[in-house]
Amino acid sequence: AMVPTMFPDTEWTKLAGATLHGDEAGRAALEGLCRSYWEPVRRFVVQRGWTQDEAPDLVQSFFLFLMDKGLLHRAEREKGRFRCFLQGVLNNFLLAERDRRLTLKRGGGQEHEELHEETASTDPTAELEFDRQWAMAVMQVALNKVAAECRARRGDRTLEVISIFIGGPGEAISQEDAAGKLGMPVAAFRSEIHQWRQKLRGYLRAEVRRTVGAPHEVEDEMNYLRQLLTAA
Repeated sequence: AMVPTMFPDTEWTKLAGATLHGDEAGRAALEGLCRSYWEPVRRFVVQRGWTQDEAPDLVQSFFLFLMDKGLLHRAEREKGRFRCFLQGVLNNFLLAERDRRLTLKRGGGQEHEELHEETASTDPTAELEFDRQWAMAVMQVALNKVAAECRARRGDRTLEVISIFIGGPGEAISQEDAAGKLGMPVAAFRSEIHQWRQKLRGYLRAEVRRTVGAPHEVEDEMNYLRQLLTAA
């Protein structure tokens, strides 16, 4: 679903407040933001000891849980990074779900496979991996927007050739060969690549701005994500 354009660069805490006060457009935008980060959440669930088969349903339940009024009140107050808020709530959600299933099992409910003991404690490895996956998801959001704009303005063929030079998928070739494929002088091709990389940085910044609690946090978060992407 398309995120309403009235909220393109809004900090997520404002979306939480809008959702809390019954704004349907704000709720749709917040849900769209959550869905952008499905994969980091799914991987974190698996790293906390749940199976690959269990993870999708747990992620779905978690995102529904995030729309709870109590959590939206908390989000409105905290004014922090969405990444940190999401991971903290997710960890507590999984602990509560583990306890619920163990209680059912002790009470004679349906049998469930025991989870690993580390599920009940903090796991720095899982937390760092969540941040790495988060960084990759942020990059993917930005790449998708660049790809859509390039396709609309320059066509599928240009996108196919330049994709590898802006961080997307594609054939690893030299700039000279790529320019030849598009029938462009090399200098013009390099100028085009520079423009699309600038676009990518702009979309990255816009996405980060959506996921921090205040504009002054953007630079620190951008630097952290760069470190994570470089390490990956």
